[in-house]
Amino acid sequence: MLSTVEAREIPVIGDSLVIVGNGLLDEIPSRLRQAGMTPGFFVVVSDRTVFGHYGQRLLGAFEREASAAVAAGGRAPKVLKYEIEPGEPSKNRNVKAAIEDFMLEHRCTRDTIVVALGGGVVGDLSGFLAATYMRGVPVVQIPTSVMAMVDSSVGGKTAINVPAGKNLVGAFHQPRFIFADMMLLKTLHRREVVEGLAESIKMGVIRDKGLFELMEKEFEKMMALDPSVAADVIYESIRHKADVVAIDPHEKGLRATLNYGHTIGHAIEGLMSPELLHGECVAIGCVLEADLAHRLGKLPADAVTRIRKCFEAYGLPVQMPKLPDGKGLPELMAKMAVDKKNAGGAIRCTIITGVGTSIDNPQPVPQDIMEAVLQDALAAAAGEPEAKRAKH
Repeated sequence: MLSTVEAREIPVIGDSLVIVGNGLLDEIPSRLRQAGMTPGFFVVVSDRTVFGHYGQRLLGAFEREASAAVAAGGRAPKVLKYEIEPGEPSKNRNVKAAIEDFMLEHRCTRDTIVVALGGGVVGDLSGFLAATYMRGVPVVQIPTSVMAMVDSSVGGKTAINVPAGKNLVGAFHQPRFIFADMMLLKTLHRREVVEGLAESIKMGVIRDKGLFELMEKEFEKMMALDPSVAADVIYESIRHKADVVAIDPHEKGLRATLNYGHTIGHAIEGLMSPELLHGECVAIGCVLEADLAHRLGKLPADAVTRIRKCFEAYGLPVQMPKLPDGKGLPELMAKMAVDKKNAGGAIRCTIITGVGTSIDNPQPVPQDIMEAVLQDALAAAAGEPEAKRAKH
């Protein structure tokens, strides 16, 4: 099958490759075969919602490609599918074990490729599954959310959640291909689009002033996923992520700066999920960590304001939410105490020095300053007048 889709390629690391285009879904099995990926089994993992939109199309494309392979004298792989419940609660040990048992029952060997069709939950779970099944099998990512497309599907970070926190058990396992098909974003609700764009704004803040300014200016077109700007924003976001991953594949330094907004954001998410989405928590985290950088003397006050206004333009939350009863500063600090970037007992954060620039490695943050940032944010959420808040 000859490709009829105009696509752009972004190399990541090793043989990992992102392909960005419109209408890629039906071509994916053909592209895999042309790349020499002819296993005994394909295992498509998806959630029920996404599979309802795109699953049968993908299985149909695999069936057509299998027929073409047999007609050419080759073999037809067996295609299995496994559906999970949508949402973050599915990203756990029990669901991973259930998929593994399913694969073992169907006698999937190392001659298997896992295909993740879905958003970040499906991608993270499937990637970790592939990293550990038979000590490692290939994985192909087909992200169906903006968040997964610009961030979580690229770079090989895979994980599940555990009671202690998000993404604390996992592995680095680079996907062989990431197919970023812009057409798969059309079924998303506006809130889902916007929470994913938080990651693109974040990328602009830490690495690319031009990307930030484009998102700052064209927020209405971006929220509508207008192809005149959305394709370039998503492409540039992926390209920056790929560049950083190539330099630091195992997050020893530079790559950890991509977690800007996530130190505080993950702590909030741990207390507010599922009421707040991941990207919404990251947006709040980015604004509060910009305030942190300002208090450390690294970021001008006008840059903090500009960053906040950009997130606000997309309708993203920028203030600490009212936490559940009985939750406050101690619980937020406890969540941050197990952040993966920490070292030597110190909380480390990405420090922004300007719009588009940041310090190359996460920096240790004095506990009293972090607590002051959070305490003031909590006071604002409680409606306490600014004059009564602590001055730092």
